[in-house]
Amino acid sequence: MRAQTTKDHTYPLPSLFILAVGSLAGLLALLPSAAFASRTVTVPISVTMYSDNQPGFPMFVMKWDEGSQPDPLALRWGRSQVPVRGAGMGSIHRAFRFAVERLAPSIHPTGVLSLYATFVGPLSAEGSTAEAALAIGFLALLKGDPLIQNITITGTLENDGTIGQVTQVAEKTTAAARAGYRMLLVPRGQFYAPRINRVALSLESKVLVREVDTIEEAYEIMTGKKL
Repeated sequence: MRAQTTKDHTYPLPSLFILAVGSLAGLLALLPSAAFASRTVTVPISVTMYSDNQPGFPMFVMKWDEGSQPDPLALRWGRSQVPVRGAGMGSIHRAFRFAVERLAPSIHPTGVLSLYATFVGPLSAEGSTAEAALAIGFLALLKGDPLIQNITITGTLENDGTIGQVTQVAEKTTAAARAGYRMLLVPRGQFYAPRINRVALSLESKVLVREVDTIEEAYEIMTGKKL
């Protein structure tokens, strides 16, 4: 019941664990501090839907036990009882595979990487727009670099590490502002767009919207360290 990544390829998770982030009715995972004794990273997911009755900005918590087995590293869900719908797990799987392959051969992680959904759904159908954030989270976890907590990102993930475009950047800027973030990273070419004055939007929301081309560029901004 897990996905394992080798040097050459990744085995897909069985359908039982396929998660549609877009239609996730998610369950808030209230985890005791003991559950995070190993290396942990919390990754904010930028979405357009953010309401006053939500307990916080949608996030994934990633925990790596740094164990010697299994080898290679295995990805699995934590104790969250996550509803299973659609094919959104493909986005998480892609981000995980990208991170592991990007760090090879300098890092050969083993053990179990557990993923917890720490939000209440449903989220809108934006699973792929979380790929860049998830990839950066996996990379930071495996490298041991903490994320700067008041920065978030939206973007899809291309195979070469380019951050792909998304929709509703203005709405995501507003959501990030309401959640208290000071910076939102967006794909190159999406800050200035026809019919939307994003400069005014950024000033009004007090969120700095910054364009990025690649995972490497975004990683340095979100961690303060080069990938």
